[in-house]
Amino acid sequence: MLPSRSLLACLISFTSLAALGCSDDTTTPPPAGLAPLAVPEGCNPIAFEHDCLLPYPSDFYLVDDASMPSGKRVAIPEPARMKDKNEVPFDFTETHPIDGFSHHQPILVHFKEGVSTEGVVFHTDDPEKSLLPDSKVILLDAETGKPVPAWAEVDMNTLEPSERAFIIRPFVRLENGKRYIVAVQGLAPDTSASAGPLLAPPEGFKRIRDKQTSGDSVLDPIASRYEKDVFPALVAHGVDRENLQLAWDFTTSSEEMNTRDLLTMRDDLLTKLEAKAPEVLDVVVVEENTPEQNENVWLRIEGKIKVPLYMESVEPSAMLHRDASGKVTQNGEADVPFVLQVPHSLKPADDSFEPARILQYGHGFFGLREEIDYGFMRGYENERKFIAAAVDLWGMSEPDMPVVLGRALSDVGNVFGFVDRTHQGIINYIALSYALKGPIAALPELQRFGKPLYDTNQLYYYGISQGSIFGVTMMALNPLLDRAALGVGGGPYSLMMSRSASYAPLYGALQGQLQNPLTVMKLMALSQGTWDRVDPMTYAPHLLTNTYPKSPANRHILMQIGIGDHSVNNLSSHLVARATGIALLDPAPRPIWGLESTTAPADDALVVIDFKLATEPGIECRVPTEADKNDVHEGVRRNVKVKDQLDLFFQPDGQIQNTCEGACDPE
Repeated sequence: MLPSRSLLACLISFTSLAALGCSDDTTTPPPAGLAPLAVPEGCNPIAFEHDCLLPYPSDFYLVDDASMPSGKRVAIPEPARMKDKNEVPFDFTETHPIDGFSHHQPILVHFKEGVSTEGVVFHTDDPEKSLLPDSKVILLDAETGKPVPAWAEVDMNTLEPSERAFIIRPFVRLENGKRYIVAVQGLAPDTSASAGPLLAPPEGFKRIRDKQTSGDSVLDPIASRYEKDVFPALVAHGVDRENLQLAWDFTTSSEEMNTRDLLTMRDDLLTKLEAKAPEVLDVVVVEENTPEQNENVWLRIEGKIKVPLYMESVEPSAMLHRDASGKVTQNGEADVPFVLQVPHSLKPADDSFEPARILQYGHGFFGLREEIDYGFMRGYENERKFIAAAVDLWGMSEPDMPVVLGRALSDVGNVFGFVDRTHQGIINYIALSYALKGPIAALPELQRFGKPLYDTNQLYYYGISQGSIFGVTMMALNPLLDRAALGVGGGPYSLMMSRSASYAPLYGALQGQLQNPLTVMKLMALSQGTWDRVDPMTYAPHLLTNTYPKSPANRHILMQIGIGDHSVNNLSSHLVARATGIALLDPAPRPIWGLESTTAPADDALVVIDFKLATEPGIECRVPTEADKNDVHEGVRRNVKVKDQLDLFFQPDGQIQNTCEGACDPE
């Protein structure tokens, strides 16, 4: 049994006081001939012989900055920065400053000998094992001493153990503005790379651990802080200090820093759209088909909506427009193209028709609004009687991809600059909701027999893949949409990138530009500070509870995923579900740790479909190959029972029903 929270707090306080009171007496003089450690300038002194930057995240890189919400800023010295194949350093925090570290990013460690994962808690193990003091990986809340469930793995995108990062991942979203302590113990080298019982602790940390830093101007100040802020919590948790191979701490960023740009844009947008609905212009009927001309689509219109622009321009490479103080401000307006189509099944025969339901659709990975006219959606709309409408998600739509790949090949330090434009993409989605609720519904092209073709009170959101991922963010911010189905989504992006077949082209480009697999993994990890500004893991806690001002009083969410998805890994789906607090619909194919269960009918739920795969891609940290791909990502939306479930949910008083016989499967 673990000590109680209150007991842990008392132990930490007592041990900290003891450390403070005896700090002058506890440092053992270094052995004869032990000179101060020669630490390369700019490197983290605790493990520099293995890697200058790592471990990361680490409070070693926090500096005072009164202009930041937390009063701190992450500053990475040039020697510790990532470098491209030409040895040119780059740092994402120069473009997107952060005041702490992500609430969920890979925690990276590196040992040149490689690390064996034997006995290390993995995501397939019981997370409770990681809470024990003898766990090889320990993550503690520094304030309370409470252990946080975590698992670890090595990067399997490379076959060379010496190039692999050892990656620690929490099972849960960390809290914002909190300090956490990380420790590893009992790790052995990878047997194919080195022989020996256990990995030797890095020299800098070993001297700190063993109190051999006296006279060392670099290590001694760090050791003093460890005696006060790091070791007491670990000892109180039951860890033997002498067995530690490495320990350090990091502080998560403030929520204000992560959200203020998008919330500033939202507040300004809502003020404007509540005063005046967005203008709709350049509307044309591009198709009006007979069933012989198009078996699914009867009417298709295109147009534009005027949306406040918060970018420097409308170009894919543009960044957010800021005033002299750094605040995001409006920079004119943008004409955002939209498309809307009506299936044959909703073509009115006479004036007795009832206005239809309408879906605002969120497209897939670097996709297009045109996806409502692709194979699945086109047939789905006609079969289930939905009108559908969409805009592109600026930042992560097809026109943005050349910019992203171009930067990956030539300007890797700015490869994630498109996250700025994704802010505008989310704003455009919200603006479309306002337009669909008002001026688009009133268009002459959408009237028949004196009535509108769709009912503005039956506007729902359906996002698939990327549309589901950013659907979490958009729905948390949207004051009009109160019902959404989110298919095959997840988060955070730093986890999804390392296990997604969709990222293979970008991953290949980055490999060519960086060459070192360890640097590629660093890039994924450090990119999360940029992603956090739009990532679903940032906004998930505000989706169903602790909602933002002006949110609908009763927002309902249906999440649907399939086991073994090669494009959006199930681990990421589970993380977002836990962060939202949504329940798992029973009967389920398997339990998911950290999720409560619920039965139908339910207002909100995660539904899991078991495709009964012989092997599941994404168990290891590796980008899936062509051979790993399967039909799960596409199969979830096409499953008849899933479509039945959506049909019952997308109703004014709809609920989530179990439309399967037992747990859902392909049959």
